Formats: sequence, structure tokens, C-alpha cells
Amino acid sequence: MTLTDLGLTDEIIAYINNNNLSGFALGRVTQEHRERYIVSTGENEYDAEITGNLRFSADSRAGFPSVGDWVTMIIFDPDLAIIHKILPRKSVLERQTVGKFGEKQIISTNIDVAFIIQSIDNNFNVNRHERYLTICYSANIEPVLVISKIDLATENDILIAVRKLEIRDKKVKYILLSNLTQQGLDQILAVIQKGKTYCVVGSSGVGKSTLINNLLKKTTFKHKKSILSDYSTT
Repeated sequence: MTLTDLGLTDEIIAYINNNNLSGFALGRVTQEHRERYIVSTGENEYDAEITGNLRFSADSRAGFPSVGDWVTMIIFDPDLAIIHKILPRKSVLERQTVGKFGEKQIISTNIDVAFIIQSIDNNFNVNRHERYLTICYSANIEPVLVISKIDLATENDILIAVRKLEIRDKKVKYILLSNLTQQGLDQILAVIQKGKTYCVVGSSGVGKSTLINNLLKKTTFKHKKSILSDYSTT
């Protein structure tokens, strides 16, 4: 895997060159663990921390690295790196921080497409879907609705759900999915493009983790892209 596979763009390269950052290593944050990070360069992964200056200058949680961020760093040994700078974010997926009014928690950054998962059972709710759309549009993320667990529904149940969506939005994009039979999986794979970043959002129990696992079993998918986020909400 290369940095291009991880989503490196000409805009990122230009920013590095224009800001005298070419002397640093470039990577992308793939995991966050209480201010410790895993950063991938495509070929290698590093345990990483931030510099004291970056920590001191951060005026909010948004000033710290998040999953999906592009960062410049200094590599000290085969396993350890220090994050020097967070590069500008083109999109931010965030939510209200629990118990802290007005403060937002960043879920992930630089996402291109969000698969919004709603199951056809009692979880399906058009109003909830519209809230997800609002989150995506405000973050400049393209939404794709996935209606899961269709193997548990009748054709009439599915037809009713689709009609509800089309009444609200005739242009809505949706994919019907069964993680059990894998119906719809090829349609999701067809959306995924090399060098793009994807996340999966939806309530607990709608099949997000199962979908990701099914995608990862497809060898062609492994070479196309990594899904960076599994975002649960209600």
C-alpha cells in the first residue's frame, strides 16, 4: 500500500511544498488511543505522540489529531514517531460531546463518502435518516443510504420503506443490503474507489461491523480502500 492508496492528493502535496514541510515524513492517522496514535505511511505503521508545542497551542479538542488526519512527523525508530503538524482538513465528521454543551467531538476527518446504515426493522426512521444527511452535508461528505437486514423483511416492507424515503427526497441514493445473503454488497463495492476514504454510520445493531467484515473479506476491496470509521449514534 502507498500514500496514494491512503488518499494522498495533489492538494496535500502542494500544501507541504508551499509550507516548507517536505523535510518531514508524511502519514495518516488510522487509530487514536487517548492522545496516542497509530500513523500509517502506506508501507509502515508507527506509534505516535504529539509535540509539546502542538499540545500547548491546541485551543480545543479539534486541535489534536483525529482518525483520518494527514500529519507530518519525525520518525525516531522503526516503531516510534512524533507528530509535528496536522494538515488542513477537507471534511470533519463530528457530534455533540456527551455532558459538555456546545463542545463537539471529532469522530474522523477527510472522509469522502459516508454509508448511512439503517435496518429495515424498527430502526428504520426517515427523520433519523435526515439527521444523518444534515451531518454529512454540513461536513461536505457524500451520503449513501444502506437499508440493511432486508432478509428479515417482506417485499412489501421494503417497498413501504423506499416509498417513505422517496416522498421526502426523490433523488435519494439507497442500496438494499443483506449481510446474511450478501445481496447488495457488490453495489457497495462498486461505490468504493481507490484513494477515497469511507466511513460507516448508524445506530448500534444495524450491521455496521458485519458489513465492514464482509467488505474486508473481498480481496479486491483490500487493495481499494480502508474504511476508517465505524460511527454509532442514535
